[in-house]
Amino acid sequence: MKSELRKYRHSREVLYGGVLTAFGIIIWVLVLAAFIVAALARPGAAVHLVVLVIYLGVFCVVSLVAAALYRAYALGNMVALSPKQFPDLYATFAEVSQTLGLSEIPRAFIYNSHGITNAFAIRLLRGRYVFLTSAIIETDTDAQLRFIMGHEIAHHVLGHLNGFKTLLRAPAYLVPFLYRAYSRGREYSCDAVGASILPDYRDGVGALQMLACGARRLNTSMNAEAFAEQEAQVPGMAGFMVEIMSTHPRLTRRVSRLIALFATPEQKHGTF
Repeated sequence: MKSELRKYRHSREVLYGGVLTAFGIIIWVLVLAAFIVAALARPGAAVHLVVLVIYLGVFCVVSLVAAALYRAYALGNMVALSPKQFPDLYATFAEVSQTLGLSEIPRAFIYNSHGITNAFAIRLLRGRYVFLTSAIIETDTDAQLRFIMGHEIAHHVLGHLNGFKTLLRAPAYLVPFLYRAYSRGREYSCDAVGASILPDYRDGVGALQMLACGARRLNTSMNAEAFAEQEAQVPGMAGFMVEIMSTHPRLTRRVSRLIALFATPEQKHGTF
């Protein structure tokens, strides 16, 4: 299944991911070369290279400690899905993970978000994790929740959380707006992967609409095409400024892309 998912990668993810990698390698090489040249020019300057290595080591240790602390917090304060804890939800999560090609099911947690609708995926100490807010569980249908699970698991499947790539690209994150552009491409990719495992992609659209509307009572009657058409009303310059500063595309654009990718000609020209 993993190889089949490549077709859902957004072109911007591929482009900006490549640019991040190239810039990251160049910056790392330049920094290392600068220290080597300085060490050769001045024998005493070699100590600066040692200091750099020490700083990198400290950073790695701090990152590992932070990951361990967050894992401990999650285990002590959130609810872990398992065959014994919300078995129906766990079965769905496990099935989606396996459908998307993961041999090892990520750890999934539900936490009290006090009404905030969100979900995210991270790597902690080489382990894969997905966190779902209590509000996101209240989506309108099981299919919409399946889409959300698929979206977050896709971050793992598509390699977005690869530790080596993240370290390699880290210096390039300082390039203004570049990482955010890459992040928006990733979100488009994961939306497409999440929708691809649904019998009807419109459940994925409904899940995205829920993020915009937030009212479960209204979500089933919301017109997806009308919502997507709001994109044309977004002011050009102001919309551009908002977009480049965001890690996620506008919801109107995300809905429009799912319609463009998965809707049949009849659905595109008929009633949604």
